[in-house]
Amino acid sequence: MMRPVALAVGFAVLLMAIPANGTGATWTTTTTATTAAAGTGQWCAAPDPSEVGARFIRLSTVTTNVGTNQQMAIIPVANNAAWGGGTGVKTLNVRLWGCQTAPVGSLRVTAWSNPSTALGMTWLAGGAVAPASRLNPASAAGIDLKTRAQLATVTGAPPPLLGSPSGDVRRYSWIIAGGRTNASSAAEATDPPQCTYFTNLLGSAACPVDITNSLGGDSAFANLFNVTPWSGSTISSVTYTAHTWATQSATGWGTANGWLNVTCGVLALLECGTNVTTTFLNGTSASDASLLASSNGNLLQWVVVQWTGTTPPPSDLVLEVFLQ
Repeated sequence: MMRPVALAVGFAVLLMAIPANGTGATWTTTTTATTAAAGTGQWCAAPDPSEVGARFIRLSTVTTNVGTNQQMAIIPVANNAAWGGGTGVKTLNVRLWGCQTAPVGSLRVTAWSNPSTALGMTWLAGGAVAPASRLNPASAAGIDLKTRAQLATVTGAPPPLLGSPSGDVRRYSWIIAGGRTNASSAAEATDPPQCTYFTNLLGSAACPVDITNSLGGDSAFANLFNVTPWSGSTISSVTYTAHTWATQSATGWGTANGWLNVTCGVLALLECGTNVTTTFLNGTSASDASLLASSNGNLLQWVVVQWTGTTPPPSDLVLEVFLQ
């Protein structure tokens, strides 16, 4: 017969191990979603950044204030050894992991290349092109990137007949903003509404690209990552691939006369619309100094993560920046 003390201890352990059904109880471990099992209390697992590395970012730790109820982190990403690459051509992606049934706040993730003349770099952490590095949004290049990432739209001039293109769109990659939710299986790959323009022979007309939703805001966490309910043993993360308006090929970003690929009407010079492509990064062993001076988007992208709201994201809501 089991002793009363042993029985009481065993029962207490059981209560701690199994939460009440429907509590939405969660944990954060190194267990991947594909090996985690949903069970009583809607358990799930999200990566623990302290265990799996700096390219996993706990969104509640993005705490640099850049405006009213707005926090930001600016991360340099290159296809180099520090990021686990350095060979071949890879695409830029982010992945969301989480366990909360009703995450709070809103999220926007964009990526940008340097301007034609790279600005000075002032760091909050790191100081190299590596996952743990963070650019200071209050100084030099950080101010430039912060200003653009906070815009409601980005604009660019269509390529003229002669000369180089201009405009912020040439520097911009869209990752997470209004319109990208996981409401449907195809939504993660959805692009913003087509940007059309009427260009004259000199290509002077501007083409704006909306980077917010119809209400002028960002994408709510609850829409981006809906984890309720879990009905099976497999819990999937949500992946968003960066898309750019710059001309690209299998070898990377175009460097001349192409801030976007265009599909035009019969007359070619009249109505044209954007044709976005995946954001590529070339493999490189270049020094940090060379990467930070790169201005065409082939080697370096600045991923800007920002969340808004008065309540921080839950601790198990994790953003992974990765090359694939």
